Amino acid sequence: MEEIESKAIFGRRLKRFREESGYTQSILANILGVERSTYTYYETGKTTPAIFDLMRLCRLYRISLDELCGYSANSVDAMRLSDSGQRVKVYARRKERRYLADSVLDLSTDEQQLLAYYRSASPEDRAELFEHLRNARYRDRRHANEK
Repeated sequence: MEEIESKAIFGRRLKRFREESGYTQSILANILGVERSTYTYYETGKTTPAIFDLMRLCRLYRISLDELCGYSANSVDAMRLSDSGQRVKVYARRKERRYLADSVLDLSTDEQQLLAYYRSASPEDRAELFEHLRNARYRDRRHANEK
């Protein structure tokens, strides 16, 4: 019974991070390479993502695996810590995520997906993607000048 409750709690955390970041289930499913229904199962607690997918979500949300899973140094939810400095830090991070979520919602679906892919990529893949985009932009400028 405890495992089922833990999966449900974890699923609610996934949903909260997704909503605070402004992503849809479809976009995250595409990022993870799973069906949208599979991602829905993650949020409802029916199944859990593989560790590789958890790490991609952590990179996307810019959080630690501990934070994604709801662990703190004392195994207490970060919002319940008595240290007011910690609460301010968590509040600021949430406020920043809400601001970013609003910004993400202003983007087209393609732009949201591109941003999500970039954020979930490894540093090496990010550098390669950035270089590819820079080269494509340079080619476009060169072709425009030739006309």
